[in-house]
Amino acid sequence: MEPIYLVSNFTLPQEARLYYRKRFRIETMFSDFKGRGFQLQKSGLRAPERVSRLLIAVSLAYLWHVFLGVYAIKTGWDKIVHRTDRCDLSLFELGKRLLKRFLTNGIPLPPFCLFSIIKT
Repeated sequence: MEPIYLVSNFTLPQEARLYYRKRFRIETMFSDFKGRGFQLQKSGLRAPERVSRLLIAVSLAYLWHVFLGVYAIKTGWDKIVHRTDRCDLSLFELGKRLLKRFLTNGIPLPPFCLFSIIKT
């Protein structure tokens, strides 16, 4: 296996490696914010304060979708909104499908609490 060379502004190589490992989770979130999810690139906003407010709202919606993805797995809804043999969806996408199912069929939404996400 070939080594990966990182160019970084961090002083310690361990610090650069730590942040590089987080890259893939962060890139997934950016992808969900943009092309695969909320389509933020199409907002047309240019004023920093407006973009900032939009990012706050989208971040809260993103947390809610991820919460619904976790809820789907814990309660068995994942087998109803997706495959039964395996799950190859992100928690965000699973939550998006569950939300659509609930809204389409008039099913009450589970209560969302940030503290329940942090505890688990």
